[in-house]
Order: sequence, then structure tokens, then C-alpha cells
Amino acid sequence: MSVMSAEANYLLLTPEHKYPRCFCTEEEIIMAKRIREFVDKEVLPNRQNLEGGWHRDEELAHKTLFELYYKCHQLGLTISNLPSEYGGLALSPIVRYMINEELSRGDVGLATLVGKTHWIVSFMYNRVQVREDLLEEFAPKLTSNVPYISCVNISEPEGGANIEDPALELRTLNTVIAKKEGDFWILNGHKIWPGPAADPSYWDKWHEKWPDKFAGHLGYWVVVTEDPSRGEDAAGMVYHPYNAEGVKFGLPYKKCGLCWTDENVEIWYENVKVPAKYRVDVKPGNGAKMIHGYVIGAGRLAAAARLTGIATACLEIALEWTKNRHIAGKPVRERSYFASILADMYRRVDLARQYYLSATWQLMHPEIYGELWEPHMIAKFSAARSFAGEAAMFCANKAMELMGSYGYVFEMNLEKYYRDFKIVQMWLGGAQRDTLDIAQGLYGPFKWAGYEEWLKARWPKKFANPKDVIEKEIDKTLSRASGSEREAERIKKELSKNAEYDIDEAMKG
Repeated sequence: MSVMSAEANYLLLTPEHKYPRCFCTEEEIIMAKRIREFVDKEVLPNRQNLEGGWHRDEELAHKTLFELYYKCHQLGLTISNLPSEYGGLALSPIVRYMINEELSRGDVGLATLVGKTHWIVSFMYNRVQVREDLLEEFAPKLTSNVPYISCVNISEPEGGANIEDPALELRTLNTVIAKKEGDFWILNGHKIWPGPAADPSYWDKWHEKWPDKFAGHLGYWVVVTEDPSRGEDAAGMVYHPYNAEGVKFGLPYKKCGLCWTDENVEIWYENVKVPAKYRVDVKPGNGAKMIHGYVIGAGRLAAAARLTGIATACLEIALEWTKNRHIAGKPVRERSYFASILADMYRRVDLARQYYLSATWQLMHPEIYGELWEPHMIAKFSAARSFAGEAAMFCANKAMELMGSYGYVFEMNLEKYYRDFKIVQMWLGGAQRDTLDIAQGLYGPFKWAGYEEWLKARWPKKFANPKDVIEKEIDKTLSRASGSEREAERIKKELSKNAEYDIDEAMKG
């Protein structure tokens, strides 16, 4: 027996009722309805195949993924935020996040793959800058009949979520350095967790198998720095093709969820030459705004929509199961204890949706609320992801408890949402980073204890206190003159006593 949330048809969960007109237009709600119908018909019946079935069949998973991704592309979902002058649909951020929620109700890995294309478009066309040259170059591939996939490359092995921490000012971006040599940027360093990522031959293999469904990998958008000591002034982003020379890939990590829909690897850069035009940010400081606002801020908002979609799917599965399961002749969901749990699940799902839609509407009105890279806006996006993550966790957990042993059976579909949601809750800094960034936006900015000391230790010439530098030079001079550190220390103490005596005498006078 298989519980499919497509069977669930509850008024409060339909697009007409869950997307309020204060945030969404009638046309946008109709779009959401069409996407939901697509998910019911095409995605939900293939949820298990997107993982390759119980045995994680790699070819079955990719065949299913690329067929569904192709259908998403034919619906225009991948180019929803691409400007119309470049062949896109130029739809609002509201639609972008509706797409994320509705697709995630079916499979969050598929939604994430579509969202990666939204992401890279936002790097080329945003409120910081518009790169018309890059849009003209990439638009033909983004709008081609057969779709490409793409990857954003952020994290580094050391430091975990340091890049996402505004208090560290992007000074930990030290493992990938972008150094300009002539007409090229030279990249060296080490990244971890980007996806979908793999050796070029991996993507070539799938393209050769299904050329009518999968055009290939477009490449990588990499968060970099020219000089970590310069912090936000030197941070930025470069693009390189999927098969650039000097790039080495590790094998995909074996994860609890998104097993084949988002392969995450390590990437090593060794003197990789990237044409200068592929430095996406064009002025000092632009890169930091893009990283904070479009990589992290908008990325977390998309995650909030995806988590809401997962939570909705868990609620629908639980509703159907408890309708058809009986206790002493009554459906489980008509017993008061179970009814209260289902009501609590709905309450959290709907509040998560209303919050991310509110934050999205505010993003669309910077003249009122400010730019999306500002700390108070990052706080709102982080709160949206934080609350949606808790809602998804609650719904997945309670649905499994309501279903008993059936809840963790592969064929019942719920256990996949249970495994997937945690990954979405943890990327781009994780649940704890969300709350810390809420605090930064609420009453910051502030620095963490020990940050100044770390700066001085790492770049002593640049960040040391001038007084400390002078004292060190005095110590060196005394040590050389006296012949030993002990004698130098004795002389220093005598000089200090004399200085204190002179000050006391001057005060008396």
C-alpha cells in the first residue's frame, strides 16, 4: 500500500486558499495551481524513483530526475526570474518561491535543481549590478529546448559556516584566492559541499545517454576572495565551466537525503585560469553585497519555501493515513488527541508560508524595507528559514508517530521527507546560524569575542595595535643592546619605574 499526497484534497491546502491575495496576484495563484497539478501528475508518482528505488539505482534515479527536470523546463519553471529581454518569463520573486514550495511538496531535490538556475540568474541580474554581457552569453543555454544544470560553490573545509557569518566580514575566505594575471583570474584552493558537482565525465555520461532531456552541466559560480585580510572589499564571485583545466573533484558524499538529486563533493583548484570577464562582481564591495543578499539571504528564503513544501507533504500524508486507519470503528483523525496533532501541524505549515511570503513581499519593496543584503533583512530571511525548518521537523516527526511503524517504511514515502528536510534546514549556515543572524539584525552589528585577537594573530602587521608594534620594536632593540632577553626585561622595568616617577613629579608640580 502506498500513501500518495496527491490523493489529499483539502480546501485549506489548495493554492486558492493557502496563498493570500495580499501577497499574490490572481495570475500567480493560477500558476501555483498549475504547478501543483504538475507535481500531482508527474512528480509524486516518481518520488521513489528519484532516489533510484530502495536500492538507490543510480541510472534509474538520474533518468527520472532529468526527465522531470526537462518537464519543469518546458513549463518555464527554470527561467521564471530570467528577464524577458533575454527570453525568460520575468516573473516575481513570489512565483519563484511558489515554484520552490510546490515542487518540494513532490521532491525537494528536484526543486533545488530548478532553484540553482534561479540562483545563478540572480547573480547576473540584481539590485547591486546587472551583467548584460554575461546574460547575453548564458541566456541561449538557459532558454534552450533541452535544459542545463548549474552549481553554486560556497563552503570551505575549514570553518564550517564562517562564510555565512557577517561578524567575520568574509575574512575566512582564504582557501580559494582569485588573483588577476593579465586577462585571467588564477584560482587556487579547496571547496566542499557544492552540488550538483562531479567530474566532467560524469555529466558527459548522462548527456550521452539522454541528449534529448539533459544538455549538460553549465558550470560553477564560486565564492572567492582576492585577499582575505581585506574582508568584504575583496570578496566576490567567479564563474568557470564545468570542465575547466586544473579542477579536481572528489566522489559524491553518501548522504541521508537528496541521494542522487544533488551530488555534493569536494573540489580542488590548482592554478585554474578563468577569463577576467567571469569575475561576476565589478566593483569592490559589490561581491559582499551579492554574497550576503543573493547567495545567503535569498538562498535562505528559498529554503524556507522548500521546507514549507516538505511540511505540507508530511501533513497531507498524515491526513490521508489517519482518515483510512481506524480505532474501534472511528477514523484515527476523528479521535481528539490525533485531531489536535493534525491541527497543530497545519498551524505551523500555514504560519511558515505566511512568514516567507511576507519576507518575500518585503524583499520586493526595498524602497520601504531596505536592501536584501542589509542585516535587518537577512534577519527576516533567516527567521523564515528557521521557522519553516522547525515546522518541517515537527510535521515529519509527528506524521511518523501518527503512522507508527508504517511511517518509516520506504513505500509509504514519509521517511524520505524525514531524511530530506534536515539537509535543507542545515545548508547555508544551518539552524543555529539562522538564529545568530536574527540577533545581528535585531540589535547588531556586533563582533564575537576573540575576533580582534584572531585578526591580530593572523595579520599582525595589518591589525596589530600601533602601541603594541612600538613596544615590540623597543623590546627587540633592548634585547640586541643588552645581549639577553632577561637583561632587556630588567632595563624595561627600570625605564617604566622612571617614567612613572617623572609623571608623579609632574602631577605634583
